[in-house]
This record gives sequence, structure tokens and C-alpha cells, in this order.
Amino acid sequence: MGDLGFRGILQSASVVGTGMIFSKGISLLAETIVARELSTAGFGAAIFAYTILVTAGSIAVIGIPQGFTYYLSIFDERGDNDAAFGTLVSGVAILVVIISIATFTLYTIPFAVVEAVGISRNQWRWVRLLGPLLVAYPVTQVSFGIMRGYDKSLPKVLSDDIVNKIFACAALSVAVLQNAGELAFLSFYLGQYLLSSLFASGYVLYLLRVKFQQITLRANFGTEGLQLVSYSWPLALKNGTRQILGSTDILLVGALLASSSAVGYYRVGYVISQVGMIPLLALTYLYTPRVARKHDNNKKIEMRNLYRQATKWSTLLTLPLLATVLYFPNDIIRILFGSEYTPGSVVLAILAFDVVLRSGMGTAASTLQAINRTKVDFVTTATTTIINLGLSYLLTLQYGIVGAAIGTLMSIFLMNSIQVLLVYRFASIQPFSKEYVLFLTLSLALTLPVFTVATTIFGGLRLTPLQVPVSLPAFGFGFVAFEILLAWFSGLISSDEKESISEFGRRYLSGSN
Repeated sequence: MGDLGFRGILQSASVVGTGMIFSKGISLLAETIVARELSTAGFGAAIFAYTILVTAGSIAVIGIPQGFTYYLSIFDERGDNDAAFGTLVSGVAILVVIISIATFTLYTIPFAVVEAVGISRNQWRWVRLLGPLLVAYPVTQVSFGIMRGYDKSLPKVLSDDIVNKIFACAALSVAVLQNAGELAFLSFYLGQYLLSSLFASGYVLYLLRVKFQQITLRANFGTEGLQLVSYSWPLALKNGTRQILGSTDILLVGALLASSSAVGYYRVGYVISQVGMIPLLALTYLYTPRVARKHDNNKKIEMRNLYRQATKWSTLLTLPLLATVLYFPNDIIRILFGSEYTPGSVVLAILAFDVVLRSGMGTAASTLQAINRTKVDFVTTATTTIINLGLSYLLTLQYGIVGAAIGTLMSIFLMNSIQVLLVYRFASIQPFSKEYVLFLTLSLALTLPVFTVATTIFGGLRLTPLQVPVSLPAFGFGFVAFEILLAWFSGLISSDEKESISEFGRRYLSGSN
């Protein structure tokens, strides 16, 4: 059996994953600096406002970036530039109207209206300060959707993960030197999106100029527009509800507990846990458009193999990091953010386990998009969001930030399970092989003995000046070694995949010499 597109996805994932590792690393560093510059209450208020704006921006794009990815990948495969051009023009015109209305509303709505839903004056001040995100965020997402549709990984990484972060961090450094805590927050959290929107949109304009040198201008804008909206509106609602699902915890913690410090504790746990999403996001960057093409050509066997490979590699690459977080949450938060944020350690452990589960089932959502089942995907996400709101509300009242994390864990597990079943229902493919289930079971079982050995040998030995327990890196490296041996010799990694890895390694080494 051929490798059926795995090499291309592996190459893309290596580029996107490297960029995301850099991006997450520098973002985590920036967040630790900002969190120390502001009080826990001030940081919580700013993060609360940032969450609102990103949620609003996600809703404002109404699923059109994913629509661009889906249709541009198919039209490019068919060589139909006229249909691609019509789709782009229609989508951009719709977005201009929506974003203009959203921005106007933000700066004209009276404070009394938002105060009625529990938003404080300080939180609303931060919302106004971060208002440009309503434009910058959608521009970046639309640009990345277009890049993804045309299989462009490197420009996305440069504009979203590297160049913008470097400039934003430079601005953050200047603000810190000036002892301007609020400016430090704005420099990074707003600055990175402003820069990314500038770089990404500039490249996309160049790309489209090259792509559309030969068009007849016979595009049927009405037909392409309706087709795009038909595909995208469920994604718009899904993205909105998914963003709400992802933000429910922070919003409920801020509103129900009336504590910006609690928001800060929760945010710290959330940010660290999301580093584990890098493999899944990197692998699915080109996974979705490639599966869409295979679905368009009715290549079901190749779809199944890509589905299983993406699931398998997402889990393989995620487990070591998250296993370390699960066993050392308190130390990791203390090292990165300071001991004042350690109340978020239980939240971190719960959300890390959530990411482990998502790494094994998260490709199902991308697969539903690739097979044009966006409506049923939206219904699943919306239902899960409603369940999460009720569950998290009750658990947050009872158990505080820990209850909020448990509610999200249970809700997202339910959503991912339903998505896996839906993919099987509509495409007759499922992501789990016998080798995968055996590997996952043995890997999780190995964590406890590796942890026991590491802590027994090194005990309370710590590395200065950050007082890092030696058992932490010892556990991480030990688990990685066992995982590699288990994956390589258990049959989980196929001969085609081994050849792909070997070839990629040879190219990388020859390129670095």
C-alpha cells in the first residue's frame, strides 16, 4: 500500500509544527512576562476582554475562511480559476459588510447595556482598547484560509507564528523597560494580530495575482456566493459556538466567581495545556484540503488511511508533553508564571488530559468539513455548547475553577465522540486501528512506572536558579524513549511511514550540511 499523501502532510506538519512550537514558546514567554507586569486582577480583566474580542472576531468571519479552504482546494485541483475567483469576491464582499457592522456596534454601544450582563467598567475599557482585533483577527483568518486552500504552509508560518511574534515581542520588551504594564499587554496581544494581518494579507494579494493571471471574468458571483454561504454558514455557527465552548470557562469564572484573579489562574492552566494542541493543528493544516480532494474524487481507501495516520501521529507527538504536564502541573506553573499562579495547577492537569483525548479524536471534525458535512457538525457543536454551559455553570458554582475545567473536559469528550461516530456514519471510516489502541493503552500504563522511577532516583534534587525538579526532565526524556521504541517495534508505524521519516530525515540533514 502506498503512503497515500502522508509524506506531503508530514512535510507540511513539520513546517507548521516548527512555526507553532516557536509561536507557542514565545507566546508563553510573553504571557509570563505580562502576567508578572500586571496584578492577577489586572491580568484577568485584560484576558477576559481579549477572550470576548477573539470570540466576536471568530463569529464575524461566519465560517468563510474554511469555505475558502474547501472550495479553493477543489477548484485548484480542477483548474477552475473562474469559480475560485467568484468564490473569493463573494466571500470578501460579505465579510466587509459584517465586520463594518460589528466594529461600529462595538464603539457605539452604551456601557449600561454591557454592564447588565456582568461586565465591569475596567473589563469594558479593555474591550475598547482591544477593539481593532475585530478587524485584524478576521483578516488573518481569511488570509490563512486562502493559503491553506492552495497548500501554502511556509507563508502562513512566517506571518502567523514567527515574524509577527518577533516584532510584537520587541514592542513588549520596550513597554516592559518603560514599566508600562498595560502597554505591554497591548503590544503583544493586539500587536501580533495587527502585524499578522498586514503580512498575511500582503502575501495573499501577491498569491492571487499569480493565480488569476488567466481568468475569463465569467464567474457567476451569485452561484459561487450562494455555494460558499451554503457551505460556510453552518461553520459560522459552529465556529461561534465552538469559540463560546472554548471561552465558556473563562467567561463563567469571571462572571460567577467575581474574581479576576480566578480568571488569571484558569488562563495560566489553559495556555500551558494548549501547547499540546500543536501536533493536531499542524497535521490538520493540509489534512482537510487533501481529504476534501480525495472525497471529491471518491477515493475512500486513501481517505481512511490519511484519517488514521493523522490521528496516530497527533497522539504520538502529543503524549510526551502532556504526560509530563499531568504529573508535574504545580512545578510547571511555578517555573513559568510564579508561585502566585499555582492555584491553577489542578486546572492544568484536567485540561492536559482533555488535550490527550482530543489528540486521538480531533481529526474527526476536520474530516466532517472535508466531506461537506458542515451542517451536522454545527448541530453537534451547538448541542455540546449548550450542555457545556449548563454543566460548567453548575460545576463552577460548586467547585470553582476546577469545576469549570471538569465541565469542559466532559463536554468536549462528548463532542469528539459524536464527531467520530458521524464520520463513520457518512464516510464509513474510523480513526482507530488495533495497533493504535494497543499502543495508547501501553503508553498510558507506562507513565506511572516511569514517574515512580524518576522520582525515586532523583527525589527532591532540583536545578537552580528556577528550582526545576530533576525528576521532571528525567520523566519526560524517559517516557519519550519508551514511546519511540514501542511505536517503532509494535507495528504502529508502517514501513511506508518509516521510509517517509527516513527520507525526510535524509533531506533535512543534507540540507543542513
